[in-house]
Amino acid sequence: MPLTRSDGPSLWYSVEGDGAEAVLLVSGLGARAADWGRRFPGALASCLRVVRFDNRGVGDSEKPEHTWTLEDMADDAVRVLDAVGVQRAHIVGVSMGGMISQLVALNHPSRVARLVLVSTHFGGPEVVRPDPRVTAIYRPPRGMTQAELMRLAAETITAPGFAARSPALVEELVQLASRQPTPFSTFATQLQAILSSDRSARVKDIQAPTLVIHGELDPLIRVENGRRLAERIPGARQVTFPDHGHLLMWEAPEELARVALEFLRGSV
Repeated sequence: MPLTRSDGPSLWYSVEGDGAEAVLLVSGLGARAADWGRRFPGALASCLRVVRFDNRGVGDSEKPEHTWTLEDMADDAVRVLDAVGVQRAHIVGVSMGGMISQLVALNHPSRVARLVLVSTHFGGPEVVRPDPRVTAIYRPPRGMTQAELMRLAAETITAPGFAARSPALVEELVQLASRQPTPFSTFATQLQAILSSDRSARVKDIQAPTLVIHGELDPLIRVENGRRLAERIPGARQVTFPDHGHLLMWEAPEELARVALEFLRGSV
């Protein structure tokens, strides 16, 4: 479903499930709504109204020629809630989407019921840097296709052995990237937006009940970042997945959904 232009670029979104409460899924760097996969959103949709969307610059959303910030993307997320008629929703953000979700909670607190931050950090100079081998994703060889880059990313940022054990899932990720390639300009703009956003002193003002989830073996956004984030958000809970990496919605979708739903239902 397209979101018609209001105060920003047109955004594509979808709605799944018909629960009384809504949850908005916010995607990561260069990722489309489809990159949440099927199993994690499907599990949430068993009892929630699941809304996901393509961030500006990716998928079927409009691709502005100018640059933008994470603050702009947080405003986009709220516009999606407006488009589906949801005044207050749970927000689940992964990686860059978790950073955007922090800003939704800070800048639009009345719109957030509960907050789940997956594989993310608070930005700024205190962030623990990625494993050195991750730099290959950001400096790919010239001429590398989107499919090849996605395969490299899937092999690099997941837990050791995941790609070898789950070739069908890696191929699914590759096909998603091939069908809707993310422009290099979008990737560069989003990366600059991440590097320019320091929420380290602001996250203490997040009011929504918050759950921070992280894979112990995440080489892209190290688990220590998740621990520090949880420590700074008042009352935040933290769950770590000991045998998993960055892409928890692909590596452990059912377990991620179980943990998230327990929290969103208010049972933990």
